[in-house]
Amino acid sequence: MIRSFYLEKGELHWEKNPENFQAEGNGRIIWIDLQSPSDHEQRRVEEEFGIEFFTQQEAAEIESSSRYFEDDSVFEANAAFVMHQDGGYMTRQVSFILKDEILFTLRRTEMKSFGETVRKMKTFKGTTIKAIQIWLLLLETQIDNDADFIELLTRNTNVISKRLVKQKSIEEEVLIRITELQENTIQIRESIVDKQRLVSSLLRSFSVEEPEKERLRIVIKDINSLLQHTQFSFERLEYLQNTFLGLVNIEQNQVIKIFTVVTVVFMPPTLIASIYGMNFKFMPELEWLFGYPFALVVMLLSSMGFLWYFKRKKWL
Repeated sequence: MIRSFYLEKGELHWEKNPENFQAEGNGRIIWIDLQSPSDHEQRRVEEEFGIEFFTQQEAAEIESSSRYFEDDSVFEANAAFVMHQDGGYMTRQVSFILKDEILFTLRRTEMKSFGETVRKMKTFKGTTIKAIQIWLLLLETQIDNDADFIELLTRNTNVISKRLVKQKSIEEEVLIRITELQENTIQIRESIVDKQRLVSSLLRSFSVEEPEKERLRIVIKDINSLLQHTQFSFERLEYLQNTFLGLVNIEQNQVIKIFTVVTVVFMPPTLIASIYGMNFKFMPELEWLFGYPFALVVMLLSSMGFLWYFKRKKWL
């Protein structure tokens, strides 16, 4: 799908799958958004405006040349946008091209930040919107969504933390949930770092005017704040993971201690039974009337003696 946004008399208008890219009246196109376009739709835009989007493989690469490129007439960039869907997080690449005061975006799925950006643009009536301002608005909106994702991860982390403290739970489900939260935190952090590289590149550009650079400086501060928060969240999750493993070790030690005590307690009775099980001809107790009860009492007293000793040493 292709969406064409244009300004006419200070008001924003848009059109889905336009037959041509000539804005109505005296308007001018400022943004063309391609959402899951077909090959024909993508070639049509590229041929019409003399641009070329990155392929999906190129957009996913981490080399600097694949993340940002600039010359005298065009900006090209790729950024990873995180989406929350079906209870999990997914990273999707978004390609940007800024040429001739028109912003081109290419994405392979519906994204919340794009819809929110359009809603914000509707309030810009009577003002002049530049293509780079739309680009910055997209980045700011996505960073706000990233902050919401981090807050959600923090709430989930609090739930796990309280569960460990109150219930001392060592269920396997808890460890799996901690690992999932760690993976989600890493995923969001990588996305934020990717946008940090993009914003830093725009700040170094001589083609970006000072008012936009001032907005970019604010965005950089927000990004640095989010990175610090993700670092704290990851360290906290690592602490919870260590706590969980510590509880597992304590439970294992308890089980081993019980088996050890049982083994030691039954050692004296086993020794006594072994002695009286010997097939020697001369053993005084074999013909004694109270020999059998005597052996049982000795076995019981020896076991009780060890249990008393363990209790006194507070090993039980």
